[in-house]
Amino acid sequence: MGLIARIRDGGGVQVTLRFAAALALGAIGGALFAGIGAPLPWVLGAMIACAIGSVAGLPVRASPATRRPMAAILGVVLGSSFRPDLIAQARDWIVPLALLPVFLATAALLCVTYFRRVAKFDPATAYFAGMPGGIAEMVLMGSERGADERMIGLIHGARIFLVVLVLPFLIRLVHPPIATASVPLAGGTADWTLLLWGGGCIAVGLVLGRVLRLPAWHLIGPLAVSAGVHMTGLTDFRIPGWAVAAAQVGLGATIGCRFAGLDLRTLARTLMLAAGSTAILLALTIVWALAIGHVTGIDPALLTLAYSPGGVAEMSMVALSLALEPGFVVVHHLTRVVLVLLGAPLAFARTGKAGRP
Repeated sequence: MGLIARIRDGGGVQVTLRFAAALALGAIGGALFAGIGAPLPWVLGAMIACAIGSVAGLPVRASPATRRPMAAILGVVLGSSFRPDLIAQARDWIVPLALLPVFLATAALLCVTYFRRVAKFDPATAYFAGMPGGIAEMVLMGSERGADERMIGLIHGARIFLVVLVLPFLIRLVHPPIATASVPLAGGTADWTLLLWGGGCIAVGLVLGRVLRLPAWHLIGPLAVSAGVHMTGLTDFRIPGWAVAAAQVGLGATIGCRFAGLDLRTLARTLMLAAGSTAILLALTIVWALAIGHVTGIDPALLTLAYSPGGVAEMSMVALSLALEPGFVVVHHLTRVVLVLLGAPLAFARTGKAGRP
């Protein structure tokens, strides 16, 4: 009890101690999920353990700043899965990329209508809660237009939580992992060459991501640099499995800790509302994935991850764990982020009323 009291009442070290506690709790949850053979165990286990701990009042916390080092490592891992022959495959992505704006407009229309008529949100809150964009961007845009930024953040956080929780199991039902699924995730050794290449990709990527103002720059910057050196054949380094697992624990802990400070009633209402919009999005995603897959021959499981309403890091890691093409998922999610960032404020300004996106 004394340690818990010191963490709760601490000063400058409070955030660090709470994050360390979240990582410890997340590691326990990840180990349990790995033991039962769950998909993406270190993310899901850490996410659920930290969500339970947050609601229970345990002194755990993970802020966007604490997520960034983990996201940078995952970016390098995802970039290392890009191969020199990937460019030749990119021509097969034209159809799903061309249809993505239509999918996003349909998804936004359905979700905004849902939040207006079912949740009874005000127009601005319903609009930005229903947009299939990132949490930070939608909260910022909504707050500038008079929306309830706390509710927007909770809805998007709950949506990502539910998608990450449900989708890996659904995908595994129709697309069991194969023996080569873990190859891109591990195989590296912690020597000076890894420090040179991996550390260099992180350092250069973070600087470029910040300077170029890339979306999710702490993830996309290192990913882009790592992808570049792997696609050009300069190196074929791999991050050690233990480092990847640690980064996944940090990612899962960050998602789970978003529910800190919520009472059970607020949490239950948020999850119920988010579950409704998530069901709409997942159903729409699966229908589109099956249709596009039928026309193009692309694996519907891969299309589902590319069109899914989850985060780029989470969905790409699911693809990697199932030996699907993470580059395909990354490109589609980055396109989604850019389209929503550009289109959402323009549509809101044009209609003058968020109920008609």
